[in-house]
Amino acid sequence: MPVIINSAAIHPFLPSLGTPLAIESARAEHQDIRPLEIAIINLMADKQTTERQLALWLGHTSLQVKLTFATTDTYFHDVNAGRETKNTPAEHIRKFYSAWSEIKDRKFDGFIVTGVNALRERVSDEDIWPEVQQILRWTETNVLSSLFLCWGAKAALKHFHDVESYKSRQKLFGLFEHRLLSDKTGLLFGFPDVFSVPVSRWKSPRREDILKHDKLEIVADSEEAGPNIMVESGPYDRGRFLYPRRVYILNHPEYDTETLGVEYKRDVSANTAWPLPLHYYPKDDPKQTPRNTWRHTAHIYTNWIKALYEATPYNIEDIPRTF
Repeated sequence: MPVIINSAAIHPFLPSLGTPLAIESARAEHQDIRPLEIAIINLMADKQTTERQLALWLGHTSLQVKLTFATTDTYFHDVNAGRETKNTPAEHIRKFYSAWSEIKDRKFDGFIVTGVNALRERVSDEDIWPEVQQILRWTETNVLSSLFLCWGAKAALKHFHDVESYKSRQKLFGLFEHRLLSDKTGLLFGFPDVFSVPVSRWKSPRREDILKHDKLEIVADSEEAGPNIMVESGPYDRGRFLYPRRVYILNHPEYDTETLGVEYKRDVSANTAWPLPLHYYPKDDPKQTPRNTWRHTAHIYTNWIKALYEATPYNIEDIPRTF
């Protein structure tokens, strides 16, 4: 939350009133506060692990956050019709999830679309693509800020900018070093210049295709893994500041220490030649316990929540179409 300053003048060392980190006392005394409404379209097979990993960081501020879990209409209706679920108990979905059509008449401060077990050559070849496109179009009018993860980020890049993602011969898998390039919205406030993040994906967009779009700011890049965090910014507070209107995260800062190891053991049990996750195990020895050197990077989620608090209107129905 921002610090309060009792003067409109710029303080010599406190955060300036020219940034969202400070607020003048008169304005602070008249602020109304309500819980932030965040919806998560969870497309992951293991929904419970994703819920826990995201909720841990989304709730790691002094702000109240109300989470709504949803999934595509087709999946939700299939589960309710008796479809067997392999990774998430069907009863869990029935209890805690809504179909997207049940929430589409609401507005949300923040909206997250997760990854999915993508099997096709192109994002737009997936069976789920038409439903995801419908959801992405809806975010333009009903959501202040959207955060897209893994396959969700590739789908959003394709939908909003026609940026294609291309499948590699080998899965990009491991712990990769990233460099902070630019951060106009302050989404990576507190991050070091260089940091490592878990990556697990088959398809990636090309850097040159992203650079063709002026609206896409590459915030974090990796020599080995390519661009991994992109942001589209939008104005708020009468245009004085920018906020992260759309965030594209191709990597997994929310991963637990053992998540890459669990994925590796799953894959190597089916294929003994499956390669180790790069830069993950000490001395590339899977018998050794990996060290979590990326936990702090999940603060991107708490920074996002703080940015929403700064930018969103008190009356959630005032959220307009801004793009």
